[in-house]
Amino acid sequence: MEERKPCIFLVDDNIVNLNMGKNALQHKYTIITIPSGEKLFAALKKLRPDLILLDVEMPGMSGYDTIKGLKINPETANIPVIFLTAKSANENELQGLSLGAVDYITKPFSPPILLKRVELHLLLQSQRDVIREYSGNLIDLVSERTDDISALQNAVIMWAAEMIEFRDSETGHHVDRVQRYLGILLEAMMRMPAYTAEVDSWDTDAFMKSALLHDVGKIKIRDDVLLKPSRLSDEELMDMQLHSLYGKTLLEKLENKVPNQTFLEYAKVLAHRHHEKWDGTGYPDGLKGEEIPLQARMMTIADVYDALISERPYKKALSHGEAMGILMEGRGSQFDPILTDLFMSLSDRIRAVSEARP
Repeated sequence: MEERKPCIFLVDDNIVNLNMGKNALQHKYTIITIPSGEKLFAALKKLRPDLILLDVEMPGMSGYDTIKGLKINPETANIPVIFLTAKSANENELQGLSLGAVDYITKPFSPPILLKRVELHLLLQSQRDVIREYSGNLIDLVSERTDDISALQNAVIMWAAEMIEFRDSETGHHVDRVQRYLGILLEAMMRMPAYTAEVDSWDTDAFMKSALLHDVGKIKIRDDVLLKPSRLSDEELMDMQLHSLYGKTLLEKLENKVPNQTFLEYAKVLAHRHHEKWDGTGYPDGLKGEEIPLQARMMTIADVYDALISERPYKKALSHGEAMGILMEGRGSQFDPILTDLFMSLSDRIRAVSEARP
């Protein structure tokens, strides 16, 4: 099979230059001679050359105008262009190069030099094409691996969340519902100027994943405390409260093994701080007001709401309205007042999630 010759468009309004260029190159390349910039664009609709030799000074559309048209079109922008010109001033050469030409050859040109410059730039373009293809394949591979890693990450998070629920069977799908409440709240916060700057700085996908791990510390709570079918004693309550510290410690250990995982940073905040209260009476450190991270203040509202509407051996499930009433009672004491008001304004959407429980 005969090897394909590279195709070169030679664009010049001077028939002598066209013939000289064709004679110098045609033994090695397929040469298409074109008398103007306007006819070059007509030819490009039918055929894509490997390189364009372009005269600068032509009537009608100049070489400079022509290369501008080539570079603004994504389909022709990467075709290498060598200018042919009788001009030799540095500023003219600089102008051509700044517009995207790869080289400048002064007329009258030497055929051997023209041939060698064309060979060089076709070789460079071939190498660029290889690199571009390799880069594209590499991007696809990285994207594929990233998707695989993300899927594995999601699976591990869900596994951990299900392990928590397996031990604390009364919570049912608590972590899943809480994540959905947070999503509704987060969406509304993105539209509020008071929160826009901070929320825009978050990796919201990572934050939403992390919500599933807010109770991960319960894995270390004794069964006789975690599964007790009646209210906890004061001593048992203190043991249960340790789950916020256990959660932080477990996630720090995981973070040491797999550093630079944004979702673990968020998960650590949620696990550690979701029982802090706005008035400073929460645990484990009695943080107050905006000392409590915003993510944790969000989680506190969503977590308490779901606990209120869920049945436990020692209490009946409250209605949506009753739960919302209790949240309002805790506005400014247990809960961030602005976030509480926002949660209330989303009542219908919150109710829809809570009533869709399996």
